[in-house]
Amino acid sequence: MSTDPAHDHHQEQLLVPLAAEDIAVLGSDGEQLAALLAAALHGLALLRMGRASAAELEAAIEGTTGLLERLEAVRDASLRQPAAQDVSHAALAKAMHLESRATAQSRRRTLLRKPVGELERWATGSAD
Repeated sequence: MSTDPAHDHHQEQLLVPLAAEDIAVLGSDGEQLAALLAAALHGLALLRMGRASAAELEAAIEGTTGLLERLEAVRDASLRQPAAQDVSHAALAKAMHLESRATAQSRRRTLLRKPVGELERWATGSAD
């Protein structure tokens, strides 16, 4: 079984509701994220059916890793935005599913000390 949506002509579709403006701004990056999400969901389905091959698990791991890397970049780029500086540490902890505002404060401080990475630039649309 392939994780390529074009491979299976009888597949159902999950829709991701996005505004037309969002789709226009995201362009092919939105399609890339959708493909990575599809690979992760396909891997999840195979795991639940208990019949994933080694190659299918490898594809699920690769898709999930790519998706996680990009989602982390979106989160990190969001934390770096000037408006995020107005978010309290308590609200940040809640948004990041952390129990401690001190942990949220520490994570934000650690992030702000690091240089902006390639995927963060991708997230903001400023990648080369």
